[in-house]
Amino acid sequence: MQKRWPLHPKPYRYEILECYVRRLAECYGVRYEYFCLRALGIPTGDSLARQFEQPAPELLQRLSNGTGIPVEQLEQMTRPLVWRRIMEEMNQYAATPEGQAELDALTQRVAKFLNSATT
Repeated sequence: MQKRWPLHPKPYRYEILECYVRRLAECYGVRYEYFCLRALGIPTGDSLARQFEQPAPELLQRLSNGTGIPVEQLEQMTRPLVWRRIMEEMNQYAATPEGQAELDALTQRVAKFLNSATT
């Protein structure tokens, strides 16, 4: 079993997997491609795998072993799933009185800006 890496910050709330792995590489002071190769086994020529859009289960397990972040959490960090979560939360907030008031205020500001830009 792989040992936990000495540096393993927690992911930010809406951080996508690629950005998280880039941040890990920065913690170690190495290039992203090198970190992906040495820590995760992603060949340097495989730029698609380094985008983490559909990460393989083995890759997520290696990342989980090194960081202590559960695989289930890492699976939820792909770009489409993070975006979906953001949109769901925004829609939920927009359905509240506070959210509706902010949305109305934003709509008015945008309309005012657009009117001033056309005159």
